[in-house]
Amino acid sequence: MSQQNTPDLSQVIAEEFGANATYVETLLERFRSNPELVDDSWRAYFNELTSNGVTATVAATDGDGAATAPKASAAPAAASAPAPAPAPETRPQPEGEVLPIRGPALKIVENMESSLSVPTATSERRIPVKLLDENRRIINQHLAENDRGKASYTHLIAWAVVRALDTFPQLNDGYAEVNNTPSRVKRKSVNLGVAVDLTKKDGTRTLLVPNIKNANALSFAEFLTAYDDVVTRAREGKLQISDFQGTTVSLTNPGTIGTVASIPRLMEGQSVIIATGAIG
Repeated sequence: MSQQNTPDLSQVIAEEFGANATYVETLLERFRSNPELVDDSWRAYFNELTSNGVTATVAATDGDGAATAPKASAAPAAASAPAPAPAPETRPQPEGEVLPIRGPALKIVENMESSLSVPTATSERRIPVKLLDENRRIINQHLAENDRGKASYTHLIAWAVVRALDTFPQLNDGYAEVNNTPSRVKRKSVNLGVAVDLTKKDGTRTLLVPNIKNANALSFAEFLTAYDDVVTRAREGKLQISDFQGTTVSLTNPGTIGTVASIPRLMEGQSVIIATGAIG
C-alpha cells in the first residue's frame, strides 16, 4: 500500500470507528510494520482493508456492492460564456494559524454535528454518596479478603445504571429514521460503553469508548470482571473490533479531572449518555 493511500484509509477507519479511530490507526501502523504484532481479528480486518485498494478514485459500486473502475470523463462541453466571478468572501477570517481538521478528529466533529439531529432531553441531579461510599468500603473489604482487586466509584455507578435500566427499559431504546420515518428502536441487550482515558507514548491523551456486551445479563461479580477486562485491554492495546460496535448506553466520568457538571453529547445510535461529576 503506497503512502498516498493513507488519507483514504484514515477516512474509512474514521467512518467506521468514529471517536475510536485514532486507536485503530495506531494498530494499522503496527500491522504495517509487522502483521504478527496485531491479533487475528485486526489482522483479518486490515488485510481486507488494504487488499481492497482503498483510494479516492474507487468510489462507485455496482449493484452487488463490488467496487467498479472509475469511468472515463466525458468529452469537454462546448465553450460557453465564462461564469460570473464569485462574490468576495465577506465572513471575517479568524486570526491566528488555521489548521484544517482531518482524519479521526474530523470524524469526531462530524459525529458531534450529526448528534444534533437526535431528539434529546437533559437532566442534571445532585445525589448523596454517603451510602455509595459505605457500600464501596464493604465491597472492597470482601474483594481484598479474596484477593480480587478493588471496586471504584465508577464501577458502582456503572452497575447502578445497568440495574436502573431494568426498571426503565425504555431508556435503552434508540432513535433512528427508517424509510424516512422517525422510529423507536427497542433493544433487549444493554451494551454499556465505558470511557477510558489513555496517555500515549508522546504524552498526548486519547479517549476510547469500548463497551461491555450484554451488561444487563451479568451478575455483579461478572460485571466487575468484564469492566476491568475491557479497561485493561484498552490500556494494553488489545481491544477487538467488536468492543467498539453496538454501544447502546455510555458512561463517562469527567469528575476525575475535577468537572462538577457537564452536558455530554449523545451520539447517533445510542440512547443515553451519563456523565458523573466530582464528588464534593
